[in-house]
Amino acid sequence: MDIVAMLRSYDGKRVAPFRAVAEAVRDAPEGAVDRLLELAASDETVLQVGATWVLKSLAERDMAPRDGDAVELLRLLHCPLASDALLHLLQTLPHMDLPADLPVGEERALHRALLRLIESDRVFVRAWAYNGLGLLAARNPALRDEVEGLFSRADKTETAAVKVRIRHARAAFRDRV
Repeated sequence: MDIVAMLRSYDGKRVAPFRAVAEAVRDAPEGAVDRLLELAASDETVLQVGATWVLKSLAERDMAPRDGDAVELLRLLHCPLASDALLHLLQTLPHMDLPADLPVGEERALHRALLRLIESDRVFVRAWAYNGLGLLAARNPALRDEVEGLFSRADKTETAAVKVRIRHARAAFRDRV
């Protein structure tokens, strides 16, 4: 299967090409993850959106990127990406086991990226960025007070969709603490 051609066949509405790629790589995701990460970093919006959709789909099936691939996925949050691609990456985070030996610099970079993304014009990007901050705070106790403060502020100013995601993030945060 030509992954690039399949992703490019996306019509902007139906995700059938993305599903076809996910099915094709399902039995050997480790071989496809590097290629999908490369395509997600492309300058071509349809490749970004398609590759991140497939990565999210794999993660939802317990085939999330691991180790070095997980770090590469996190680095994509700093790249100029289409909003839908960013959303897919953020929705992948809850399904990932971040490496225990994640370098401090990578964790700080993820933290900065999530802080930037809670300022997005897109409601769902903000919502899932808050969720990511909750996951990060569950992992790093030093961030908990800051993240709880951000959650409290957002409870007063954010849309209902963001507030719902924050409630979920708080619940997951409490479960992991």
